[in-house]
Amino acid sequence: MKSIKIIFYILLISLLSACNSIDTTKESNISYITVTKSKNTNTKTFHGMIKSQKSSKLSFQTEGRIEFLPYTKGDFVKKGQVLARLDGILYKIRKNEELSHLKEAQIQYSKADSYYKRMSTLHKEGAISDNDWEEAYFALKTNEEQIKIQQEKINYLNKEISYNIITAPYDGYISEKLAEVGSYASVGQPVLTIIGTNKTQVEIMVDSDTINDLMLDETIWVERNDIKYRGKIAHISKTSINSGGYLVKINLDNLVDELVDGMSVDVNIPFDNTKLTYIPLNSVFEEGENKYVYKIINIKDNIGEVKKEKVKTGEIKDEEIEVLYGVCPNDVVISKGLDKVVNHEKVKL
Repeated sequence: MKSIKIIFYILLISLLSACNSIDTTKESNISYITVTKSKNTNTKTFHGMIKSQKSSKLSFQTEGRIEFLPYTKGDFVKKGQVLARLDGILYKIRKNEELSHLKEAQIQYSKADSYYKRMSTLHKEGAISDNDWEEAYFALKTNEEQIKIQQEKINYLNKEISYNIITAPYDGYISEKLAEVGSYASVGQPVLTIIGTNKTQVEIMVDSDTINDLMLDETIWVERNDIKYRGKIAHISKTSINSGGYLVKINLDNLVDELVDGMSVDVNIPFDNTKLTYIPLNSVFEEGENKYVYKIINIKDNIGEVKKEKVKTGEIKDEEIEVLYGVCPNDVVISKGLDKVVNHEKVKL
């Protein structure tokens, strides 16, 4: 009888051991993906406005009636080009008078020079007195000084006449015409406004996500009518302006004079999707106000543990959803069969 009990106990222990060794791992009825980084580089497009780095209001340095002002708003002008001129008839008359006086002084000087040379020869021969020679020398110097005076008068008149003229300080476009031919212009009264074209600038407003990706002197492409222009970031505002975003200024070398102040342009700012993580849209499920995914962790010998992970998501693109946190590259995420698993159970891959 005892031997029968011993055999029974041995069989019971063997049976219990067999039960403990049963594999409780769930057969895989799921699909899963290994998270990778997107490798596409895309661009964000912002609309900007051309702003000239040079703008000047032009005026006369003297007063008078305008007799020449042929340009109007939008006209392109070159540096040094005469843009406007006052009626300078009185200056012309005075200049002609002074030129006539200069010519007369030059004639008198020529005569005095010939006389002085002749007197110098006679003086060396002892044919005239020292006093006669000194008088000839004094007449020569007097006429020489008179020529200098006339030249200074003419130079002064030329300067006065230049005040009657407005010239373009640089290449650019007329942005304002503030007077007309025949009108009277006072000293310092603006007549024209010119905007330079050799250096232009684009101003854009960008969002908080984009501002973190920008650097000073970074090359940026600006586009208008399918034509691209190279620029460099010259200014990045440190604070948001009226909650409308951050101001960014881009300098352009506008050598072909095509971009004019006030034109609208598109600014293409590249961003690298490797900074973003996307997973299949159906990998995410909701419970209440929160979103979750099922990860498979601690994988060994094709067996892993299911872990429920809270996530924060972003934009949806092409049946994929951006994950802002909760999922990292190289994580294994269940993409199909979420209803067939529970948290912490083991699954075969």
